[in-house]
Amino acid sequence: MDGVETAMPTAPVGGSFAWTARDVARRDDWIWRLGESDVAEIEAAVAATRGLAIPEIGRDDFALDRLTTRLGALRAQIRSGLGFGYIKGLPVERYDRETLLRIYWGLCRHIGDPVTQNRNGHLVGHVIDVGDTVADANKRITQTNAELCFYADSCDVVALLCINRALSGGESMIVSGVAVHDEMMRRRPDLLPELYRPVHMDRRGEVPPGKLPWFGMPLFTWHRGALNGYAPVRQYIDSLSRFPEAPRMSNAQKAALDLFYEICEDEAYCLKLHFEPGDIQFLQNHVVFHSRTAYVDGPDPGRRRHLMRIWMSLPDGRALPPAYAEKWINIELGTRRGGVPTDKPPVIPLDPFTRAYA
Repeated sequence: MDGVETAMPTAPVGGSFAWTARDVARRDDWIWRLGESDVAEIEAAVAATRGLAIPEIGRDDFALDRLTTRLGALRAQIRSGLGFGYIKGLPVERYDRETLLRIYWGLCRHIGDPVTQNRNGHLVGHVIDVGDTVADANKRITQTNAELCFYADSCDVVALLCINRALSGGESMIVSGVAVHDEMMRRRPDLLPELYRPVHMDRRGEVPPGKLPWFGMPLFTWHRGALNGYAPVRQYIDSLSRFPEAPRMSNAQKAALDLFYEICEDEAYCLKLHFEPGDIQFLQNHVVFHSRTAYVDGPDPGRRRHLMRIWMSLPDGRALPPAYAEKWINIELGTRRGGVPTDKPPVIPLDPFTRAYA
């Protein structure tokens, strides 16, 4: 879709989604810490699902007591508060991988509906260095140890569970897309409209039927009175050059994109998080972008930096503008929308070294 999203707010949007790093540092209502009684409640829910395959587990199957209310508050924070939330203190070292996946899946089912996140139909992704290289333009770069600039995933909410930290590096950072938008409006109102026009990028080998191997997506849209943000991985914009017939950015759009990433990385807006084993991070992709620094693993393959990722659709999420259909394909509210369309059957790989983009 190459049309221009012409609707724009006339003033900074503000609101609860437009937080700064200092705002968040002053509060802790986005963190849910698990105690032993909470863990016992989770383990009882796991035991009750043993007769079901993990993908068959729904919200009601993973029955919780007191934690149901707390997860409801977490969900509200993600959907209409800050746009993100954390669970801390899951004792990941206690569990075998199947049990840990069962716990993670069950908790996520209280937030949303999982969708496939790559062309191989993975419902759970392993964010770990499997030896892929940034130079391979037919693969996304999450399974490398490279830095990832601020970006958003193609789903309403992304969850990330930390299992192991890197030997060094691999720090997690988030930023409010609404705050970035508003700061751009204050600094360079002449450049902001450039990001309401489609920015073209490489699909990196995940091409839906009938689509070109690249697509165009505005980084900001104003739809039904709400601001939607989208942050692309910069390397995917750069690798568009392998398609000589693909549209190119104007100089004004390049300047706007540079300013966009500059503000994302500004310490006033960028929130640095010490992601520990047992932490689960939930982000609403329409209003919060995330990144990581490059990292180095130790010699033990079993101790490599390892996150497990689940992409989710919110049945009661926000209405999305037509421009999103070029990437998401299905944007209909109330359906399992977003994710990566594939003809492969959905699967949950147990082996963390399963290649997502083989």
